[in-house]
Amino acid sequence: MFSFEAFWQILTTKLPVFMEGVGVTVQLALYTALFGSLVGVVVALMRLSRIRPLRWLSGVYIEFLRGTPLLVQVLIIYYGLPQLGIRLPRMTAGTVALVINSAAYMAEIVRSGIQAIDAGQSEASRSLGMTSAQTMLYIILPQAIKNILPAVGNEFVVIIKESSILYTIGIYELTYQANKLASTNFRYLETLMISALVYFVLTFTTSRLLGLLERRMRRGDR
Repeated sequence: MFSFEAFWQILTTKLPVFMEGVGVTVQLALYTALFGSLVGVVVALMRLSRIRPLRWLSGVYIEFLRGTPLLVQVLIIYYGLPQLGIRLPRMTAGTVALVINSAAYMAEIVRSGIQAIDAGQSEASRSLGMTSAQTMLYIILPQAIKNILPAVGNEFVVIIKESSILYTIGIYELTYQANKLASTNFRYLETLMISALVYFVLTFTTSRLLGLLERRMRRGDR
């Protein structure tokens, strides 16, 4: 049975343990958002390329990563790659798994944002003597980023939650710390409820900050 007294005692006495996990979770989310976005942009441009092999490779990448569970991808990278002579530290393996998974979703978000831009803008930039690369960098991508910001923010929130999967390979993120603590105090319900509330605070705060950024960008347009 749930005990509010036990809940409060765990919250007040073990908060540093949860905060240690929060630090790792936020670090994972930031690295994943940064590198996942960069890889996602590259894959999206490959997807839109006129070169057929690039389109095929990017399509396979996107479909495979989106069509298989993240947990399986994590286990392949951490436990499978050593059989090929590739050994990665836990934190590196977990971050790589999150990045390649997030990049597949980011690629489709970026691609949809680019395709939503009026084709007439590309024609106008070429008439001014701009190259295709300059058009993409200075005209198309800045507008696409504004259009896809809500979807990118949602992906960042998803990353925060999905990082909990990395407890399976022993990364000391929030879920790992909560599960470890619960295994010592045997108050699983109260301990995991605290971790759930911490996740909620992280995702809710992130959503509000991204919403504020989106509104500021819209005011700038007006």
